[in-house]
Amino acid sequence: MKQSKRYKITAIAGIVLSTLAVLSIFKGMEAVSTTCIAGILTILSTYIWGETKRPSDPTSAKLKQRYGKRIRTNKL
Repeated sequence: MKQSKRYKITAIAGIVLSTLAVLSIFKGMEAVSTTCIAGILTILSTYIWGETKRPSDPTSAKLKQRYGKRIRTNKL
């Protein structure tokens, strides 16, 4: 899989929420940590759903099989 912009944004948001969840657990703010964990699960499920609907690699075998030769790539 190529490094896509969607993947990078998902990874950064996951790291930020994970860090915030750990810090809030140590500070005793359970509501904040619960919200961060819900955010992490939401990000993961959205990313997985987005990859099934719109894969990062447009030349995948599944898309070639579905659309035949209609797939264009922007390779230089």
